[in-house]
Amino acid sequence: MSIDRTEALLQIITFDPNRDEAIGYLLSCPWEPEFEPVVASVSVLVGVLKQYLAGRISADDLEEWAIFIECRDDIEYSAIEDDVYALSNPSLMGEISKAKVTQMIDLLEES
Repeated sequence: MSIDRTEALLQIITFDPNRDEAIGYLLSCPWEPEFEPVVASVSVLVGVLKQYLAGRISADDLEEWAIFIECRDDIEYSAIEDDVYALSNPSLMGEISKAKVTQMIDLLEES
């Protein structure tokens, strides 16, 4: 598989089937300070939340995803910052559940 940093980040944040290989690639490539950030948009978040509702990813996966988004300087996520914070801090914001995720999707799709 031949990918670049942008594609690797997109595969990771969208739970692409090649996600594990993308993580390996990302871990092996050097830091590029001039790298254009990948955008984690509302549509990316809704897609990930729908994967949780469909049972393709777990609540733990969702929490780890949000933590990953928060700790990366090469991912721009200001449009979903509050949602990412809530998902990455279930002990503070309440456990992740299908009901909460459904409500989150409804709010995101309304805006």
